[in-house]
Amino acid sequence: MWRKQDEPKAPSPSAQTTPKPVPSASQSPATNQTVSVAAPPLSAPPAGHLTRLLVVKGEITGKDDLFVDGEVQGKIRLDAGKLTIGPDGRVTADVEAREVVVRGEVRGKIKAHDRVQIAATGRVSGEIVARLISIEEGAEVHARVNMERGEERPRSEGTLSAAPKPVNNAVVPPTGELARVNA
Repeated sequence: MWRKQDEPKAPSPSAQTTPKPVPSASQSPATNQTVSVAAPPLSAPPAGHLTRLLVVKGEITGKDDLFVDGEVQGKIRLDAGKLTIGPDGRVTADVEAREVVVRGEVRGKIKAHDRVQIAATGRVSGEIVARLISIEEGAEVHARVNMERGEERPRSEGTLSAAPKPVNNAVVPPTGELARVNA
C-alpha cells in the first residue's frame, strides 16, 4: 500500500538508520497491488486580501480576485476578477470588475461586467452599472442604478424594442431610467 511521504526532515544523530527499500509489485506477488503516483491537482490561486488594518490610497489594478476588508480610497479596477468588499471593508472609490460583492460599505461608482451582489450587511451610495443586480433584504442602497443589456439578440419583425415593458403593474423604461412602482 502506498502512502504519501512527508517532506524530508534533517535526520537526528540518534536516528541515523538506513531506510528499508519498499518492495515493488514485481517483488511481492502476494499483494498484487499496483501503485500509481499522480501529480496533485492544480488549484486556483487564492484571492488577494486586504485586511482590516490596511488603508490603501491610490489605484489598484489587476486581473485576479480581490477581497477587501480594510479601507481603500481611490480607484479599483479588476478586468477579469471578482471584487469582494468584506463586512469590515470601507471603499471610497470608483470600482470596475467582472463581479462585485458588497458586504461592507462602498461610496462611488460600481461598474460590473457581469453582476453586482449587495448582501444584507452591505451599504452602497453612488452609482451602480451592471447587467445583473442582486440586493438582499436589509441592504442599504442609495444609488442611481443603470442596468446594462447583454448581447442583443436578433429581433423578430413586428416587435417594438423601445416600448416600455409592464412589470407587476409598473412600467419600466427601456433606457435604464428610474421608474416608480405602484404595487
